Amino acid sequence: MNRFIKRLQWSQAGGWISGLGGDITIVLVVLVATAFAERTVEGYLKEGFDAGSLKGPEDDDHKKPFNIICKEKGYPFETHKVLTEDRYWLTLFRIPGAKGETREEAIAQRKPAIFLQHGILDSADTWIMHYEDEAPAFVLANAGYDVWLGNTRGNKYSREHQTLNPDYSDEKEEFWDFSFQEMAQYDVPANIDYIREETGKWRIGVMAHSQGTTQMYIRMTQDNSWWKWRVAVFVSLAGVARLDHCGSSLLTTLAQHESLIENIKRLGVYEMFPADYLQSAAFSRICKGFPIVCKLAIQLVANENKELDEEKRLATFMGHYPSGCSLKSLHHFSQILNSKRFQNFDYGKEKNLEIYGDEIPPEYDFSNIYGNKIIQVYGTADLLATPEDSLWLKEQLGDNLIFSQEYDLGHMSFLLAANMTFFDDVMEVLQENTWW
Repeated sequence: MNRFIKRLQWSQAGGWISGLGGDITIVLVVLVATAFAERTVEGYLKEGFDAGSLKGPEDDDHKKPFNIICKEKGYPFETHKVLTEDRYWLTLFRIPGAKGETREEAIAQRKPAIFLQHGILDSADTWIMHYEDEAPAFVLANAGYDVWLGNTRGNKYSREHQTLNPDYSDEKEEFWDFSFQEMAQYDVPANIDYIREETGKWRIGVMAHSQGTTQMYIRMTQDNSWWKWRVAVFVSLAGVARLDHCGSSLLTTLAQHESLIENIKRLGVYEMFPADYLQSAAFSRICKGFPIVCKLAIQLVANENKELDEEKRLATFMGHYPSGCSLKSLHHFSQILNSKRFQNFDYGKEKNLEIYGDEIPPEYDFSNIYGNKIIQVYGTADLLATPEDSLWLKEQLGDNLIFSQEYDLGHMSFLLAANMTFFDDVMEVLQENTWW
């Protein structure tokens, strides 16, 4: 992948990097460039690459917002704002009915509600990026579900707080001081209880991908009784917990260079891969003209076999990706990778003692999870949630599992696969256990 990078030089905020070595992969260069330099794809690519000559993706979905895509395809749509206990504003999208139904018709049917939570660097957009008859959100809506889609704190739809501004120099450090640990503690209960209140449903379903599953598993270990009384079925797509065998270039690079994270923070940068329309539009054009570049970008987060994904929808997906995340979330994952423990965030011995009562951060305890219904699907070509780590997770979940299956898929394939038949299995088990 380094063949796409000749040299990166930048001078800003008093720091400068030149001629990064071979052990620093393209993703680290992109990460740093995104944070400090002009956010354009041309700056990441090999000198002489003519991105401007490329044609766009096969349709305009790459540049359309979520609500417009839903409207043009004939689905009812709503936007909701949810306030967390620690005062972050989260945006929830809702597709209450099937194609051709009005909002009023759909809501009157009191359909079973299901909450979809995306992964790291992503947004609710990801659930509708595939072809309409393959996109999970549309499949669920047409199957009779009231579909709610979350946006994690800090992504392009949820960069709001009651008192803090994510871009103000004297407030942004406090705003971005969160990882998926806080998402589990505050965002998950806020979203689930809001959906229950709005729909009048006692219990709902939950489906999550990647870091979205991490939030859910942490929440279950924190308060299983709370979860069990609210969630009827949990669908875990490419679930992420321990990362002992992780091969994702993004996370392994950060894990090998944790000092870089501290240096980035010293420069006042706490947000990584922020959403930027010009960057996304350029990436979409590159995906259309040179799919290998797009596939490599997704492989970073991570697929072992780039041929498993639907090439024609990659450009559409990259028009909405990345959507931003906190540096602390990436740092937390790198800590889990290095420690070989599914653990709380490590603040250092002194602060750990203050927060946790021990110098070593505690592990999330899966023995606290019991009496649940969980559907687990994972991929043979997943470099982030590897088959080995997924089997470890399967062992921890034990009798909570009502279905567990491995498929020939990569990490992003659960959203963009060329062959989405795995979702037929998910839907069959889901409907056998549907709540009302």
